[in-house]
Amino acid sequence: MNRFSLILGLMAGITTASQCLAQDIAPKAEKPAIKRIVEEIPPQAADVENFYRVSAAKTPSGFPVPRYVSLKVGKVNGRIGPSRKHPIAWQYRRKGLPLIVVAETEMWRKVRDVTGDESWIHKPALSGIRRVLVLEQTTLHSKAKASARITALVERNALLELEDCNEADWCKVKSSNGLKGWTRRYNLWGAQKLY
Repeated sequence: MNRFSLILGLMAGITTASQCLAQDIAPKAEKPAIKRIVEEIPPQAADVENFYRVSAAKTPSGFPVPRYVSLKVGKVNGRIGPSRKHPIAWQYRRKGLPLIVVAETEMWRKVRDVTGDESWIHKPALSGIRRVLVLEQTTLHSKAKASARITALVERNALLELEDCNEADWCKVKSSNGLKGWTRRYNLWGAQKLY
């Protein structure tokens, strides 16, 4: 893999390369150097199509592939292969960030992020809690229809917990401070159907 990046922020803003240097987050000298390229969420998030599908009965975890997961902690290394001996390709710094598991071993999960990049993450760093990333500023409604009362305005890059989506592509979500409501599936990355 010849492309390395460091994904930071994704919440209130994107950390710039100069901020990275100011925060002194360069890797230690004894570890292989990470080429730092800071990326914003693209105007159009990565596709959630063209996956190799594996049934739950044929995976080490007993869950189907692909599937959604989220980061359990706020600092996670994404490696180019499924072991600690493989170099770090990305460092995710946002607890709760949604990812798609596209392959797995007993202790490692190959994931795809919102930008479409893939890396291997150690299993204990991942959670099965379904979270979504808001792709553009959106409103939450009290019911699953556009004419329903607006309960909240949600900023781009906010993380929400996904409760449910209906056949009309409305999804019920809640924020970390307890606000709940419905919004359209296309406003969220991590709510798309994988099957």
